[in-house]
Amino acid sequence: MDQTAKEPKSRVCPNCGALTPGDVAECLYCGHAPPEIVAARREEAKLHRFGQALFTRSTPFTFLFLGMNLGVFALMWMAGGMGAMAADLQVLIEFGAKKNELIAGQDQYWRLVTCIFIHIGFLHLFFNNYALWIVGREIELLYGSARFVILYLATGVAGSMGSYIFNPKAVSAGASGALFGLFGVLATFGFRYRKEIPDTISRGIRRQVIPLIIINLLFGFSVTGIDNAAHIGGLLTGIALTFVISYKRPQEKATPLVWRALMLVCLAIIFGSTVLAFRNYDGPRPSFANLTKSPGASVRKYVEEMGNADKSLRESNESLKSIIEKKDDGADSSAAMKAVERGIRSINETPQIEDEADRYRERLLALLTRQKEIIQRFSESDQKDWNKLIAEENAVVSRRIKLVEEINSWLPGFLEKHDLEVQEQPSGDKSKDSSA
Repeated sequence: MDQTAKEPKSRVCPNCGALTPGDVAECLYCGHAPPEIVAARREEAKLHRFGQALFTRSTPFTFLFLGMNLGVFALMWMAGGMGAMAADLQVLIEFGAKKNELIAGQDQYWRLVTCIFIHIGFLHLFFNNYALWIVGREIELLYGSARFVILYLATGVAGSMGSYIFNPKAVSAGASGALFGLFGVLATFGFRYRKEIPDTISRGIRRQVIPLIIINLLFGFSVTGIDNAAHIGGLLTGIALTFVISYKRPQEKATPLVWRALMLVCLAIIFGSTVLAFRNYDGPRPSFANLTKSPGASVRKYVEEMGNADKSLRESNESLKSIIEKKDDGADSSAAMKAVERGIRSINETPQIEDEADRYRERLLALLTRQKEIIQRFSESDQKDWNKLIAEENAVVSRRIKLVEEINSWLPGFLEKHDLEVQEQPSGDKSKDSSA
């Protein structure tokens, strides 16, 4: 047997020239170590110091924002039911979702903030909260609580503004703009401070975060119903803010006053916006009974009451027509009046959903009001004045038929938009598209 094979290989120490075992990092005589060993040890010590400094910090505002998301979601669920990927549109708007007409038309700028804490369905809440749990804690550890709050609100509002400008017709909500902003901060952090932070962390960020951002942006472009304008607005703002707001270095013990002051301003904005949202709330009263309801109750209520109002108008038209055909001055028009008043009550109970739906509601109310005026004048007039009233009544009938045709054409798309099936038209007739 070759005995030399068992002997450990030796190497010449470049520092002192002595022979030292090759499997030992340092020279046994002078203690010199190769450069790659020294570099590896420095990187390991750097990683240890960096991690020790960061992971001794707390992340209270990540938990606060998670709690706000859950609390608002619970109230919305109690107000209008909730689905896996859907929520009651009226409840969304009342709680503070982004709706351009209300922001620009009624100066409800607080919606740019409140929409960050509103989510549309259980899956939307779950995925956004999971992402916030992951990236939120990382950013709060790296930047400290004060700068984290500033970054979260700034990128969230920037996402809302992106949606406001580039997706003006959408009613949108969710923390995605802020989350994309935080991912943008994290990705840029890995590049900007790559020579300062441990190489392991810098490489990990670049390899994991950037592909994740790209995949989610592509997903947003390929799937309908996702507001990529908000995502991009938050992302670009997060990238830009990384060059303005420095992270909290391991040796930094106290957060500078400017960041703490700005954090208080941001918290005041969030609090004030939340108060304004609840002061302006005019939606359904939250109730535990609604927890079992599916979203869309207000839409179904809209369709039901519009159908009742149209049916009442039709009955009033027919009742008045019967009196005219009999040519009886003393005929009782109370049935026609009761029908039209019943229709007006139905219209008043019809919830406001969105602009186009509200326009149809107002047009039907105008016809009912006009019908009531005609009946009042009819009961006070003689037969010689009937010709003018008959012409006005025929005009109401014609306008009603035209309105019903328009609604029946618009209704399927409206219900599809709200994830509901066409079951009954406002005219009270079954739709051709109804399904069991």
